[in-house]
Amino acid sequence: MSLTAESVKGFFREYLRYPIGIVGLILFVILLFMAASFEIYGDQEAIKNWFTNTQYFEDYPKTVPPCWFEELRGGNPTPTLVLRSDDPETSQLLAEKLRASVERGDDGYVRLVINMEFDVPGNKPPVDVYSTLYMAYNVTEGFMYVEKIYLERPDGSEFVFVEKSEAPQLPIVGGLPAQLQQPGVRIDNVFPGMPLKKLKGSSVSFSLKSMATSQSLLQRFVIPSLQEQGIDVNQIGFGNIVTNLYKAIFSTDPINSLVTGSYDVLNGTYRLNIVFVAQDAEISVEPEKLVVKGFCFGFLGTDDQGRDLFQGLIYGTRWALIVGLLTSAITVVFGSLYGIVSGYLGGLADEVMLRFAQIIYSLPALPLLILFAAIIGGNIWVIIFLIVAFSWPGIAFVTRSMAFQIKSEPYVEAAIASGASTIRVVLLYLAPQVLPYMFASMALSVPGAVIAEASLSFLNLGDPDLVTWGKILFEAQDAGAALNGYWWWVIPPGLAIAVVGMTFVFIGNALDAILNPKLKR
Repeated sequence: MSLTAESVKGFFREYLRYPIGIVGLILFVILLFMAASFEIYGDQEAIKNWFTNTQYFEDYPKTVPPCWFEELRGGNPTPTLVLRSDDPETSQLLAEKLRASVERGDDGYVRLVINMEFDVPGNKPPVDVYSTLYMAYNVTEGFMYVEKIYLERPDGSEFVFVEKSEAPQLPIVGGLPAQLQQPGVRIDNVFPGMPLKKLKGSSVSFSLKSMATSQSLLQRFVIPSLQEQGIDVNQIGFGNIVTNLYKAIFSTDPINSLVTGSYDVLNGTYRLNIVFVAQDAEISVEPEKLVVKGFCFGFLGTDDQGRDLFQGLIYGTRWALIVGLLTSAITVVFGSLYGIVSGYLGGLADEVMLRFAQIIYSLPALPLLILFAAIIGGNIWVIIFLIVAFSWPGIAFVTRSMAFQIKSEPYVEAAIASGASTIRVVLLYLAPQVLPYMFASMALSVPGAVIAEASLSFLNLGDPDLVTWGKILFEAQDAGAALNGYWWWVIPPGLAIAVVGMTFVFIGNALDAILNPKLKR
C-alpha cells in the first residue's frame, strides 16, 4: 500500500474517533443525496414555473398542511389528486376516472355525457373537484342544452343540480313566447359564457363546488328540487343552503348538514354526471384533467400559490451547498495565499498588505452586502463574489502569522538559499504546512456563507430566478405565514439552514481537532 493511501486510511481512522464528526459526515451525505437526487425525483417543471407562471399550480390546494401532520392530529382528510392527460404516470387513471361519450338517440338528439368519478376516503371532503375537457361542437338547429347534472353518492342516492324542465327557458323574443317544449336548459343559463350553437376547440372546466355555491343554480333548480322532496326550505333558510350545500352533498345526513353545517363524511366513490343535448350537432370532446383538491398535500404542504414546498426545499439544497462550499473554498484559498505571501515577503510589502486586509476586515459586511446587492442586482454569482470579498481577511491574518514561523524553518531557508523563486517557496514549502488549517477553515466557513445568502434572499435581495431557502422564508413572511399558523412554510426552510450550519460545524470541529495538534487529547 502506498504512503498516500496509508495516510488517508489513517486520517479516516482518526476522524471516526470523533462522534460529532461522524454525525456531520452522515448529515453531509444526506444533503448531497438531496441535492443530487432532485434531477431524478424532483419536479423540474414546478421549479421552472415557480416564479414565472403561478397558473401552473392552480390545480393544487393553497396553504394546506402536510398529510402526515393531519394524520398525527387524528384527522383523515381526503388527499389531493391531480390527473392529467399529458402526464404518462396519470393519463391511464384519468381515462378511467373522467369519461366522455357522444350518443345519438332515437329522439333525434345528440347527447354528450360526461362522468367524473372520484373517491372520498377521509373525514373531510375535498376543497373542490373539477375537470377540464377539450370540447368542440357545432349545432345546426336550435341550441346546446343541459339536460341533467346530478351527483351519484356512495349510498346510491342522487343529488340533482339541474334537471330537464318542460317550462319555457328561452326569453321572449319579438313579443312572441319561446317554444314550450325543449330538450333541457339552455347551456348559458347553467354555464355562463359558453356558446349556444358553436364552440371551436377550447378547454372547458366543470367545478363541483362552483355548482354547489352558485346562487342562480340554487334558486332556479336546487331549491325547487328540495321542495319536491318535501323539504321545508323556508325553515332551513336560503343562507344556510348557500353556505352548507357543498358540505351536505358529502354528508351522511344531508338535511341535518344543511341546517347545522356539521357533517360526517359519507366515504366511498362519487360520480358527477353532466348531460348535454342538442339537435343536429357535431360534438367532439377529449378529457384533459381531473382534480380533487384535498385539505392536505404531500410531505411539506403548499404555500399561498399552491406550490409544493417540499420541491422548493430539496431544490434549495443544491444552492445552499453551492453557495456554501464554493464561497468557503474561494475565501479560504484566497485568504490563505494572501496571508502566506504577506508573511513571507515581510517589510513594506507586508505592512501595505496587512493594512489593506485590516481595512476590509473593519468594514460592516452585512450592510455593504445589502447595499451592493440592491445596486448591482441579486445574481447568485454576484452574491458569492460579494461574500468572498468581505470574508477573506480573517483567514489571511492567521496564515500570515503561520507564514512568519514557517519561513524561518531550515528547509525553507535552504530553498531560498538555493535560488527558489517566491512562487515556488509559497506553493511548495509554505502552503502545504498551512493546509490542515485551510481544510478546517473551509468547513467552518460554510455556515456563514449560507446564512449570508439566506439573509439577502430573506430581504428579497437574492437571485430573483432561483428557489432558495431564504427566498421561501421571504415569501412566507410576506404572506404572514407565521401569524396565520402556516408552520410548514416557515419551519422547514429555517431548520434546513440550521442543519447545513450544524453539519459543517461538526465536520470543521472534528477536522480541527485532528489537524491541529494542540487540540488533540
